[in-house]
Amino acid sequence: MTDTIEIPSAADPRWDAVLSGAVRPAYKCLALRILMIRLTHAYARDDADRPALVEELRRFFRDNLRFAREDYATIFQGKPQ
Repeated sequence: MTDTIEIPSAADPRWDAVLSGAVRPAYKCLALRILMIRLTHAYARDDADRPALVEELRRFFRDNLRFAREDYATIFQGKPQ
């Protein structure tokens, strides 16, 4: 049985909360931890293209949900790690 998860739109404020550092989950997925370091630093810049950064993180979850599912659930379903 395969679960289908709907990735929230880029307009969902939780993306900005994660990228701005307002929400700081402890990520289990190493690839996500590395990506988040780069994205949060880029997001903090005055000249940041924030919609593009949100879209990159959305794509990461869409393409890698099989190994980042727990981290996704922590952010979007409120499950603690």
